[in-house]
Parts: sequence; structure tokens; C-alpha cells
Amino acid sequence: MNREQEQEQEQEQGRGGGPAGPGGSASGSGGLFVGGSMTGGAIATGAGARARDRSRRGGERSVDGLPAPVAPSGARVPGEVHVAGHVTGGAVAAGEGSEAEYAAVAADRGHRELLEAVRLLRQHLGLLSVTDEVTEADGELAAVEEEITRTGRADPGRLARLRSLLTTGNTALTVLASAATVVGAVTALTGG
Repeated sequence: MNREQEQEQEQEQGRGGGPAGPGGSASGSGGLFVGGSMTGGAIATGAGARARDRSRRGGERSVDGLPAPVAPSGARVPGEVHVAGHVTGGAVAAGEGSEAEYAAVAADRGHRELLEAVRLLRQHLGLLSVTDEVTEADGELAAVEEEITRTGRADPGRLARLRSLLTTGNTALTVLASAATVVGAVTALTGG
């Protein structure tokens, strides 16, 4: 995981457990075997184990280029969690009192492009004289940035207001190339 994805993962074993990573075993739970690669997600085993994936993702992850999964050697242990392929996200918990939570946020390509354009325009707004229009636009841009970062999406009504702010009037906003990029990204997402 890289920092740009704002990865926040938590993997907790809970009370009375041992390791919960690949090959780990906890309190006679049977352990865990991942036959492929683990590039995201959370897995926990054992009594009271919890697994949470609350990552910020940049869209679907490809398994292209990852090594081929392998089969476990030897007999399977009762209660063992066996993942035959690749773990690229999600949450798995096994054992008594286990709990799994998958609350990852993944922005689609259009929202990722909009987020990048919004951040650039906010930087450019800092170069302009402070006016009511610049302040209003920056506030709307900040709200869009926060919403996409938190949920992976932006409300269509908010996007319509933003487009209107950036395309109406005779302000410095309408001539910034970065404002035109935001308007283009909004139009691509909303279709109009």
C-alpha cells in the first residue's frame, strides 16, 4: 500500500490470540493460509478476532503480474481459513466471536481525476486576490475534495454548484486552465 491511497488498515487479534498473519495460528483456531498474494485487506483468526479494512483506494486492483497461487502442502487443519487466490481487499475473520468489517472507500477513475484537478485548482486559487467569489469557490472545492476523500464520490448537486461557480460571470476563475479542467471532469461525471 502507498501513502497516496491513504491506506488505513487495522488488523486486530483480540483477546487470547497469537499471530493473525499468513500462516498464523491463534488459540487453536486452525490458522490461515493465503495461497496467492495479499496486497490489501485484513484477516484475523482466533477467539475474539476482528478484521477491519478501512482503506482509501484508487479503484479496483489488478492481479495481473502477481505470482500464481499455490496449494497448501499437507492436510488442512480444522477451522483453517484457506484463500486460494489473491487478497486485494476485504475483511475475513474466523473463529469464535469473530467479526469482519469491510468499509474501504474506492474512488472510480472519474472521481480520482476530479480530485486531482480540484487539488490543483485550490493551489492556483491561493495565487489570486481574495474575493467573495474566490472564497466561495474554494469552499465548494474543499467540500468536494473532502467528500471524495471520505466516500470516493461527490454529490451531483454539489458538482452542479461547483460547475456553475466556475463557469458564470466575468471573474478570474473562468480563465484559469485548472478551473476548465475541473469543469471538464465534472461534466464527464455528471454528463452535462
